[in-house]
Amino acid sequence: MENIEFRVSPDGKVFFKENGEEEKRLTRFNKNLCVQVLGMISERFPGAWSRLRLIYKPKSKTHAEQDKAAFKIVERFIRCNFGEHDLLTPDIENHILHFEEVRCPLRGLCPDENIICKPQSLVRLSPAEKEVVKLYLWGETFDEIARRLGKAPSTVKVQLHNIKKKLGAKNCREIIKVMRLHNI
Repeated sequence: MENIEFRVSPDGKVFFKENGEEEKRLTRFNKNLCVQVLGMISERFPGAWSRLRLIYKPKSKTHAEQDKAAFKIVERFIRCNFGEHDLLTPDIENHILHFEEVRCPLRGLCPDENIICKPQSLVRLSPAEKEVVKLYLWGETFDEIARRLGKAPSTVKVQLHNIKKKLGAKNCREIIKVMRLHNI
């Protein structure tokens, strides 16, 4: 899965464009794409995965019903996180998900907000760590981050070291890759 852009029509149908090819409607017969997106949801967003499986539980154990439920999970996740049609970055780029702020009439009211839409990833960072890593992702140095946040550079270095351990990154530069891969 290289570059995929999703679009949701006003009537709720999901369309996708893969690697700049012609736009197609997403159906349950797009098995390869559905399986890959399903895998990303189950691996990276356990809260969303659990909730979606509960909502779209198959009516029976038949293969057809399980395929239908899997498709509904993928379709809902896409509608909630990638529905806007933009040309800035693909929604999925080399297995990295670029979530969009989807216009939804239930924003702020939906019980699934921050579960299905804007889902939380597996890695839990403290608010201070999130602040530091956000600036680091923007390309700021230890000294620049420390100055901006009013901290000592050594404190920032320790926080980045802790973030690196939580993410399982080999070095500080890999933090960027891991953060984007897991949409943290």
